[in-house]
Amino acid sequence: MNNPYELVKNILQSDTTNDKPVSSPDTFASIDLYGASVHGKEESDDTRHCFHLENESGVGDITLYPVFPGIELVYNDMHMAYCNKNQQPASDVVEINYCKEGRSECLFGEHQYCYMSAGDLSFCSLQDNAHQSEFPTSHYHGITVTIDFSKITEEMAHILELLTVDLARIKDLSSQRDFTIIRANPTIEHIFSELYTVPEKIRFGYIRVKVLELLLILTELNPTEEKSEHNHFSESQIAVIKEIHAFLIKHFEKHYTIDDLSDRFEISPTVLKKCFKGVYGDSIYSYMKLYRLQVAEKMLRETNDSVAEIADHIGYLNPNKFTSAFCATYGVPPTEYRKKV
Repeated sequence: MNNPYELVKNILQSDTTNDKPVSSPDTFASIDLYGASVHGKEESDDTRHCFHLENESGVGDITLYPVFPGIELVYNDMHMAYCNKNQQPASDVVEINYCKEGRSECLFGEHQYCYMSAGDLSFCSLQDNAHQSEFPTSHYHGITVTIDFSKITEEMAHILELLTVDLARIKDLSSQRDFTIIRANPTIEHIFSELYTVPEKIRFGYIRVKVLELLLILTELNPTEEKSEHNHFSESQIAVIKEIHAFLIKHFEKHYTIDDLSDRFEISPTVLKKCFKGVYGDSIYSYMKLYRLQVAEKMLRETNDSVAEIADHIGYLNPNKFTSAFCATYGVPPTEYRKKV
């Protein structure tokens, strides 16, 4: 093995960036995960590439950092229902995702749906999986790390070996299941949360340190000892739940009970409650209450309707109850909120 100091120097001084992060047809790059939604390159410098995403479901922005040979990190800022419904398998590639806020739905194969919420970490091999990602609430912020084992240089492998990172174990761990979620974990949170607060001046170096820390954690990770899940719902259940969600959003001013919805959509109350929370992260009552208040908040900003008119529009018969609910969510009564905006 070469002098370890020389190895480190070669890796840190190597040009891991380039002007064309989009891969050629026979290679993989993280940008491939986003498919045709990539609308254009916003900016680029020596350490990062920024892209705008857009399709009929909304918009998004990503910032891609080529960290080490074969390892990339992407910041995701999504306000869209999906970004890529045609992700193809990628040989020798592991995808790691951290959800900062919002929700992410991942479909692997034909029938397995998994959901991530704030604080969750997921990892999987893309070797044999056709990967699709959607965002049920059209809101997702998170970080993606991809490892392409075929692009890990010999020098990089030596560096990782010196740091006791076991790439073979990480690769094996990712392929043991189609998809693994580690639910909110303090160690994982510590790694990723700091990536959102580090000053831009030192961000690239900090990302490198944190990626190495992540690889060390994954080397020792035993999913059976963590609060991990291989959550999945059937395709038919997901279809019904999304139909119910669309119905509720369309008729948001009305209030439907679980039994009403169960009868209307021919789904058991137990499955309805469990599956809706699994997909959208909250009970139907809490989800729709917040949605109505978000509609009200927008109306306070964009219309001159009175508080009573807004309350009636979103289904509150009593304006005082609307005021109390709004204040509990936004911290001030509707009239004071309107003055501030």
